Amino acid sequence: MENLSREKNCFIRPSPSGGNLGGVTRKTRETITACEAAGFDIILIETVGVGQSEITVRSMVDFFLLVMISGAGDELQGIKKGIVEISDAIVFNKADGSNKQKAELARAEFSTALHYLQPFTEGWQPKVMTTSALKNKGIKEIWKIVTEFIEFAKKEGIFESRINLQSLEWMHSLIKESLINKFYSNKTIQKN
Repeated sequence: MENLSREKNCFIRPSPSGGNLGGVTRKTRETITACEAAGFDIILIETVGVGQSEITVRSMVDFFLLVMISGAGDELQGIKKGIVEISDAIVFNKADGSNKQKAELARAEFSTALHYLQPFTEGWQPKVMTTSALKNKGIKEIWKIVTEFIEFAKKEGIFESRINLQSLEWMHSLIKESLINKFYSNKTIQKN
């Protein structure tokens, strides 16, 4: 992150969740729109730690990458939480040193398991790989998977329909937020 922050064409904005469920801050969608308007064509969103109720980010992104660490219980947690089913790719990071073998084993297990699950994106088989951020291994391969997915999604018409669905979900969330705010700001409701 330190090296990335020095890039002149990179903008990093930390956004604490503020207790908001969904793994992202309440204004993440607006931030995405502002970044797109500013000319950024690649926007990465890191969640605060995705769990069962923290999958809101799926409705905001074109590609969902699940990053896990083998040997830390993440493998089982990923299966329990259902997050695996909404992923377009899964990466086991820290596949280096004494953890390399565990990461490779987790990759093989997840690759097999994914063949039994219905993919989130019809026609796309989610990829599973290992990487080492410490040793800068696997980063280019991750990007290759992302570009393959985008090409596939555009060719199949999935990309445009997903963007339309994202806009619709955003509108519904704004309406819901507005109604909840009006409800709780009502003087009668506040008294009870």
